[in-house]
Amino acid sequence: MGSNDYLKRWSSNKIASIILTTFFIVSFIEITAEFNEDKVLVWLTKPLILPLLIGYYIRRSNKINPYFLIALFFCWIANLLFIDNTWNYILFGVACFLVYRILVIIIVLKKVKMPDLLPLFLGSIPFVFIYASVAIFTFSTIGDSLYLFLIQGVFTIFLGGLSLVNYVLTSNKANRILFVSTLLFAINQFVFILRFYYEEANFLQAIAMAFFVWAQFLLTKYILHTEKQRNRYLIVNKLKEVV
Repeated sequence: MGSNDYLKRWSSNKIASIILTTFFIVSFIEITAEFNEDKVLVWLTKPLILPLLIGYYIRRSNKINPYFLIALFFCWIANLLFIDNTWNYILFGVACFLVYRILVIIIVLKKVKMPDLLPLFLGSIPFVFIYASVAIFTFSTIGDSLYLFLIQGVFTIFLGGLSLVNYVLTSNKANRILFVSTLLFAINQFVFILRFYYEEANFLQAIAMAFFVWAQFLLTKYILHTEKQRNRYLIVNKLKEVV
């Protein structure tokens, strides 16, 4: 029985590795297509990125978090809406991404300790700077619609401050992964907005997508890592009860 469990686990990990490799290959092709402004290739590859990451998460997770899957679904819808690159679709995409961001915050709040207001405020300052820069440089280009981006920015600033403070107070692997992921998401959104301001939109779109891919992968690693930590905690508690 033990041998069968080992083989099943090995097979599952191998499939997960294949899915993850495919995820990075498809992502690389999509980023290249963004840079070359190859819309056909973008449409062929971008819709596959998050489903592959979902497949990787399902194969590696010991206890699947349905809220995380729902969050990734909204993020996937947002990505599809961003492909068209027209303003109305982008606004709907931002709305979907806002739902995704709120769900991620709810998930993270269940896994980390909520800091006091002063440390949270101080930790949020770098992220406030990023979004303030977005507002200053792009308000004249996208006008009143900028407020929808800034509403989303409030949630990202909160998550950024939360992840930074927790990493400073408790410098462990999980908090480090979460902080880097949140930072990459913030930079991704900064670059995404800037593409409306500069002429080289394809170059900025490719960079934004690269940041997004790594940020989303790291967030998935964070979720998997915290699930593993929780499983270890439950096993230790059961052993204590037996003793």
